[in-house]
Amino acid sequence: MPRYSDGTMPDFELHLAPPPDRNNPVPKFLIASLVMIVAGVAVFMLNPRKTVEISVQKVDLFAPHTEFKATPGENQIIGAPAASEDDLYVVATLRITDKLRLPIFLDSNSATMTTAEGATVEATVISPHDLPRLEQTFPQVLPLVSPPSAQPISFDDAVAPGATRLGSVVLLFPQISAKAWQTKKSATLTLNLAHDAAPQIVALP
Repeated sequence: MPRYSDGTMPDFELHLAPPPDRNNPVPKFLIASLVMIVAGVAVFMLNPRKTVEISVQKVDLFAPHTEFKATPGENQIIGAPAASEDDLYVVATLRITDKLRLPIFLDSNSATMTTAEGATVEATVISPHDLPRLEQTFPQVLPLVSPPSAQPISFDDAVAPGATRLGSVVLLFPQISAKAWQTKKSATLTLNLAHDAAPQIVALP
């Protein structure tokens, strides 16, 4: 071993690995990525897989038969029957349960019916704002569309986390009779939720 002139020995440092580069951002990036992955997995595991649970509690029908009288002065064929129309109003009472830990917001809905002959009929969704006019035309429909326990569902209605909302949807199938509904092949109601790309489809009995 070499010695200094005064007889002392020099100090030697043993370097088994290069000193850490304190300016290297890779370890911090890896740690941050790991934290994000763990947080994502935790959110996925803790949150329910299902956003909402929707079931049809009941379906009420109102099928008015309307006859139209000819206006005096119009060309009329003697003995011809008066013009008439059969329409069908379907009032579906829904039970909507929020399965998330966040509120859900109802957006829009639609409905279709497949007749016994295989024809597809699109329904007109009656807005809650139009229900008073419908009730004036057909007072008989009032108990169906405005039950105390299931108020009509409006756009942007919210359901609180874990809560259940009872609501009714009023559908008009023009020129469809009650018999055609009873002998139908199928009918479905589609509900869309705000900020959720997957539509919710339920069968109408």
